Parts: sequence; structure tokens; C-alpha cells
Amino acid sequence: MKRENINYFAVGVFVLSMLAVFFVVLYKITGRTGPTDEYKVIYSNVTGVKYGTPVLYEGYQIGQEEKIEPVRSGGGIRYQISLSVIKDWKIPSNSIAHLVTSGLISAITIDIREGTSTTLLPPGGTLIGQEAINIFAAINGVATELQGVTRESLKPMIDNLNNQIMSLSAELHDLTTGSVRPLIDNINQKLGEQVFTDITSLLDKLNKSADRMLLLMNDNNQQNLQQFLVNMESASSALNELLSRMEETRLAMNKLVHNVDGMVVDNSDNIKASINDLHKTLGVISQNINSITYHLEGSSRNIHELSREVRENPALLLKSKPQTEEEPHR
Repeated sequence: MKRENINYFAVGVFVLSMLAVFFVVLYKITGRTGPTDEYKVIYSNVTGVKYGTPVLYEGYQIGQEEKIEPVRSGGGIRYQISLSVIKDWKIPSNSIAHLVTSGLISAITIDIREGTSTTLLPPGGTLIGQEAINIFAAINGVATELQGVTRESLKPMIDNLNNQIMSLSAELHDLTTGSVRPLIDNINQKLGEQVFTDITSLLDKLNKSADRMLLLMNDNNQQNLQQFLVNMESASSALNELLSRMEETRLAMNKLVHNVDGMVVDNSDNIKASINDLHKTLGVISQNINSITYHLEGSSRNIHELSREVRENPALLLKSKPQTEEEPHR
């Protein structure tokens, strides 16, 4: 009897312990780990948001969503969400509460992005809310718009284009059958006749040219052509010899120029001295040119007078007359 009581007591303790653990785990899951502050945030769409949705602050969980209250205003219905946040958690007043999902099939969370304001939002204040972008709704909207565009614009346009192509094809077939084909047949006929005539004329000209070439290539002309080639070969040899001699002349001229250059370089001092002497001589002549010119002019006058007197009296060469006192004063 005593053993049975001990067993019942152990089972009861175990059950109570499991219940205590269950309530502790449940308490942890609900997020209520201590005193909290309440904040508000308003969204126009709360798809996926429900009781217990985690509230994150820059990725760190600080609370959960408590309740959703519809609020109707002049601009339509909006939803006010109450958030329970760890007590005394500092939130700047311009912080934004985003509805985000970490993946395509992940649950929605409320992620508060910290603002830059130095003013803190008091408990009970309203955060700025920003809805999440619903990718599937956006894709669905785009698909709906594409379906409408296809039905209302693309399909009628394609049908109209098909009708235009069919009409153009029929007109082109009629034009080809009625106008282009007879024109092409006529052109082919005329071209065939003209080409045959041109080919016949060309063959006649080729035959005449061949006959003339045979006349030009007779025995006499072949001998003349052979002699011409021999003469050209001789002229080419003579030209090569002339070019060789011109090359020798060029080398000799280069050597002469080199020798003259060397002579000028070797006697540069003497040449410079000669130029200086010539410069001095020209300076002396330029200084006395007036006197030289004057004496030359007097001498030319005397010679002119002597030649005149000799023409008048050649005997003066053998016997001169005595000078008078007045003659020196002429």
C-alpha cells in the first residue's frame, strides 16, 4: 500500500512538472516576458498580419502585435494595430514600421526601422506605417493588364494586319499575273534576239582580229620583231653601262666634295685671315675712293687732250712745242 502511494505521488509530481514546463514554454512563445509599452501603427492593408505577429527593431524582436481595429475615415477604411513593446525601449519619433517578409513563403513581421530624430516617441504614440509590397498581387495585376492589352489591342491589331497582308498578297498576285509576267516575257524575247545578234557580231569581230594577227605575225614581221628585241637588249646593256659610269662619276664627285670640304676645314684660319685682310683693303679703298676717282678723272682728261692733239698734229709725238706760261693754268 505504501509503495502504491509513492508511485502515485511520483506520477503526480511528474505531471505537474510537465504542466509547469508547458505554461513556461507557452509564456515564452507568446512573447510576454515582462512589462511592456503600447504603440500604435496604421496600415491600409494588413494582409497576413494577425495576433502575435512578431515586432522587430532592426531585426531584433522587441514585442508582438496585440490587436487590429478597423478605423473608417473620409478617405476609406484603415487599420490601427496595437503593438506591445519591451518597456522603456527607446524609439525615435520618425522611425518607420515596415510590413516585411523574409521569403516568399515566410510569415509577415513588423520591422521598425530606426529613425534619425533625437526626439523619442512616447508610449502610446503612433508610428509611421509602410505596407509590404505583395509580389504575387503585383504579378497578378501585371498579368491582368497584359491580358487586357492582348484582348483589346494586340489581337485586333494582328487580325487587321493579317487582313491587310491577305489583301496585299491578292493585289500583288493580280499585278504579277496581269502586268509583270507579260512584261518579263516580252523583255526575255527582245533580250534573246538582241543577245543573239550581239554574239554573232562579236564572233565576226574576233575572226577579223584573228586574221589581222596572223598577217602581223608573218615571217618578215617575225624577223623584224626579233631584230627589235635584239636592239632592245643592246640598248639595255648600253643603259646599264651608262648607269655604272654615272655611279662612278657620282662617287668621284662625292670624293671631290669631301676633299674640298677637308681643304676648307684645314685652311679655315688662313681663309678667315684672307677675308679680314680683304675687308681692311676694301675699307681703305672706300675711304680713299673719292681721291682715286678725282685723279683718275684728271688722268683721263689729260689722255683725252693728248689724243686730240696727236690727231690734229701727229708730229707732236716727235717734237713737242714749248709750253707757254698760260698753258699750265688751263
